[in-house]
Amino acid sequence: MPSTPRRVLYLGIDPPPGVFHYPVIRTQKIESSELQTALALFFTHILFTSKNAVRYWPGDLSGAVSIAIGDATAKEIRKRGAEPLVASEATQEGVIAFLETLDLRRAFLLYPRSKIARPHLAKYLQNAKIAHFVFDLYETLFQRPEPTPDLAEFDEIVFTAPSAVEGFFRIFRSLPERILLTPIGPVTKRALAEYFSPAISSSSYNANFIQEMNDDGGSRKTQLPNPRPPL
Repeated sequence: MPSTPRRVLYLGIDPPPGVFHYPVIRTQKIESSELQTALALFFTHILFTSKNAVRYWPGDLSGAVSIAIGDATAKEIRKRGAEPLVASEATQEGVIAFLETLDLRRAFLLYPRSKIARPHLAKYLQNAKIAHFVFDLYETLFQRPEPTPDLAEFDEIVFTAPSAVEGFFRIFRSLPERILLTPIGPVTKRALAEYFSPAISSSSYNANFIQEMNDDGGSRKTQLPNPRPPL
C-alpha cells in the first residue's frame, strides 16, 4: 500500500507546495523619512537579511554590491536583475563572518531591515567602524487567521522565523503528542526551544521533537519538554 503523505502545517509567509498554509505573521512596509534618506544616499554595498527586505526595497540594485544572508534571499535579489554575494551561513553571524573577508575601508553599506531584526549585525557595523546607514524598512505583524486549524490533524509544524514561533504560541497553548516541530535555521530553533521549560523533569517529557534542518538536507532530532505557557 502507498504511504500516507505527511500532513504539514506551515506558519511562514511563502509556503512550498503540498503543505497547509496557516500564516501567523504578515509583513508591512514602513514608509518613513529614513527610507527617503536611504534612497538619496550613495552606497557601495547593500545588505539584505531577508526576502522581504528585497521585496520592499524600492531602489535600484544595479549600482551597488548586493550581499544576501542566504540562498533564498539571493534568489529574490536575482529576480531583480542583480547577482549578489552570498554568506555561507544564513544568519547575521554568517553575514558578519562574510563581511570580515571583504575590504570595506572605503565602502558605505546600506542595511534595510525588519523592525524586529536582531541587533548583532548593526552593532558589528558600528563597532567595526564601517560607514553605514541602518533603517527599518518593514515590520512584522501577528495575526490569527480563521478558522484555526486542529493541530491533531497534522504530523509536522514548520516554523520559518522567531516571529512565527511567537505568533504560534500566542494562538496555541498546547501541542498534541508525537508531532514534529521543524524550525528553519539555528536562530528559529533557539527561539522555539525558549518555549520549553528546562526545569520540567524527564518524567514529564512527551513525544514532541524539534527537527533542525541542515544545509546539506539532513536533520537531527532533539527531544524537548512540554511547552511553557505563552507570555
